[in-house]
Amino acid sequence: MNLLKAAELMDKYSDCKECGNDKVGNGEGVLNIDDNIFFRSCKCGWKIEVDTNK
Repeated sequence: MNLLKAAELMDKYSDCKECGNDKVGNGEGVLNIDDNIFFRSCKCGWKIEVDTNK
């Protein structure tokens, strides 16, 4: 994933859409960026996965 697309997705999904939590790590949530997959989750159960190849 290119840096510009990753930054765009991080900005869009930095806050949980369910509870508003903006933290990751320490059980608060997960942010994982691989080759073409952006994954963000929250402790409340909300999650989003974006495949930039699609």
